Amino acid sequence: MVTPSFNQGHFIEETIRSVLDQGYPNLEFSIFDGGSTDRTIEVLEKYGAQLSFWRSAPDGGQAAAINEGFRRATGDVLCWLNSDDLHFGHTLSTVVALLGACLEQPFVLYGGCEVFDDRTHGKEVRMAIPFNQTLLETADFLDQPSVFWTRKAWEMAGPLDESLNYGFDWEWFLRASRFCRFTATEALLSRYRIHKAHKSGTGGKRRWIELLTIVRRHSSPVVVQHYEFLVARNFARWWLNKRMRLSLALKGPVGGFADSLATILSPPFWFLPAGIQRRTLWQISGIR
Repeated sequence: MVTPSFNQGHFIEETIRSVLDQGYPNLEFSIFDGGSTDRTIEVLEKYGAQLSFWRSAPDGGQAAAINEGFRRATGDVLCWLNSDDLHFGHTLSTVVALLGACLEQPFVLYGGCEVFDDRTHGKEVRMAIPFNQTLLETADFLDQPSVFWTRKAWEMAGPLDESLNYGFDWEWFLRASRFCRFTATEALLSRYRIHKAHKSGTGGKRRWIELLTIVRRHSSPVVVQHYEFLVARNFARWWLNKRMRLSLALKGPVGGFADSLATILSPPFWFLPAGIQRRTLWQISGIR
């Protein structure tokens, strides 16, 4: 397990404890910090004896830190856990039980995730859905801290693309899907934290431009057209996010009608240009 970190001193101890407190006996846990100026080093020194390796120094970014961690790693099952996310007490034992018979195969296992907002304390449980290649080429439906894979999968797919800042996990999943078997488990494997400095939520247009770069590499012209539409129209992107939040908010009061009602309440998408389909836009928004 590799954890990349930078100035997450207010979260990283909880992340470390979520791993170490599982008591898994055959754990190789390394932390690569990019030279934090907060209390991160204090926390790393506190747990240093229980870590396989830790370092705090300027580096080439999150993807580069993760790649270095996996170059050093010797284990048969690999994953990374960002320094603001958490695992459950059963995560490692569950993963090893499911992957133990597949260690010589290029195999990717993914599970469910509890998304929680650090500000509002709201929670959403997202169960893993069956693997679908077409959907993966449209949007990243895998919750990264709930994804684990064999060393064989990493060797065949290659390292993360260090030129990417927001979507390197999705780009790796897309490359891995050419060679690897992806299997979902019903188990919840991680807790994904939303907070005011959450990278995906603060990436803005830069993130969308990077996602467009990824789909141009891996996806169909139809999917590329949809991302180009969203990148060119900031207002449409803002409404897409609003429509997603509407749908989530309406699930309680109206149940199965939430998606349809959210669509009715989203006027920018009543009349779309030729070739742009609502269903594809909703998939991109993360509604499953």
